[in-house]
Amino acid sequence: MHASERTERIKRTSRRFQRLTIALMGLLPLTAGLAWAFIDLNELDFGYTAEEVGPLTSFERWSAAALSIVPLSVSLFALYNLQKLFALYAKGKFFDSENVRCFRNMGWALVAVVPLDILFNSALSVLLSLDQPAGERMLAVSLSSDDLGIAIVGAVIIIVSWVMAEAADLSQENAQII
Repeated sequence: MHASERTERIKRTSRRFQRLTIALMGLLPLTAGLAWAFIDLNELDFGYTAEEVGPLTSFERWSAAALSIVPLSVSLFALYNLQKLFALYAKGKFFDSENVRCFRNMGWALVAVVPLDILFNSALSVLLSLDQPAGERMLAVSLSSDDLGIAIVGAVIIIVSWVMAEAADLSQENAQII
């Protein structure tokens, strides 16, 4: 396969993934909103059941939806940078400072979403148990292997952004020589 064929394949595939990422950016807040509006607490995997905290009130649903905006926004920021990266690839820009920025932003978003998710789930546990009698309210703080994995992937992406910055500098130097 020639370099131009590979480049065209990268561009074509990147356009598809850009569209897919844009669709995900629309679906993510939509599904989160629908989940808080309609789904029963027993159907969600939060570690609480309706028997433990009672049925969700409208206040709890709206408050939980509002709380979820923070980690959701960080996830959307990561997806925005991913679609932007695919757009750059679709234009044939592979080693540009803009690519580096996209990688760096995605990495930091993944690292940031872990403590935000821990805070969100902790606040959610308090919110969902507020109407319980004293002694039955709860504050649950959890860190899972998934959280650690996401933070590690984010850190790796940040390191890749450093390598990409070096590649972008070399590419720019080569462009000036020719």
